[in-house]
Amino acid sequence: MAKGRRAAVAAAGVVLVLLGATACGSEPTPAPPSGVDELVVPTPSPDPADFGSDVDNAWWPLPADATWTYRDDQGRELVRTVLPEPRQVGGIQATGVTVAPVASTWPAGTAPAPVTAWYGQDRRRNVWLVGATRADGTVWEAGTDDVPAGLVVTGRPRVGDGYVRVEVPDVASQRVRVLEVGAEATVDGVADEVVTLEVTTAGTPDRVEEQELARGTGLVRWTDGRTEWTYVAP
Repeated sequence: MAKGRRAAVAAAGVVLVLLGATACGSEPTPAPPSGVDELVVPTPSPDPADFGSDVDNAWWPLPADATWTYRDDQGRELVRTVLPEPRQVGGIQATGVTVAPVASTWPAGTAPAPVTAWYGQDRRRNVWLVGATRADGTVWEAGTDDVPAGLVVTGRPRVGDGYVRVEVPDVASQRVRVLEVGAEATVDGVADEVVTLEVTTAGTPDRVEEQELARGTGLVRWTDGRTEWTYVAP
């Protein structure tokens, strides 16, 4: 696997494989789903008939042209932008989200390259990661090269749910566990209900992060205990 491909998936970071998190050689410990009803996660061949055209899960909403800006405790910024047009990924109408650095906020030569992650939502409002691309071409797509689709967040998260989010051979392996549902956080001056996730990316050593998803906004905060990224309301 070329370094460029690994770097591209890592840079998709804020979307799924958080910034700087890639697989680093060791085999991940199996973590089968625990409490995600009737779902095969990851699924090797998602059925397009199970998917709709929009991603409107309350915890991961992706309306066309929406943007979110995040700032870390070093003042660096990343912007997530929903692309205006979907694309077909394995027969699924997928919504693209590009993550790009605000170059002026990063030290010279350190900003990651923009990466686009592709999401599909099934008819129960479960959101799946079905692909990732970079400017020079496809990084991976679910259903090709033995790459399965991973689960981002369920339509109804429950404490204790556990599932695979990413399983891309030689690139990245990521598991999710729901830690808390129903806590509140202030987002744009308003108290919103939040789901807290533990996200473990296999590596040497494994990287463990905590993500907060606010109802109606989506990803608003994540930290690995060293660096914290926070949504900056417009």
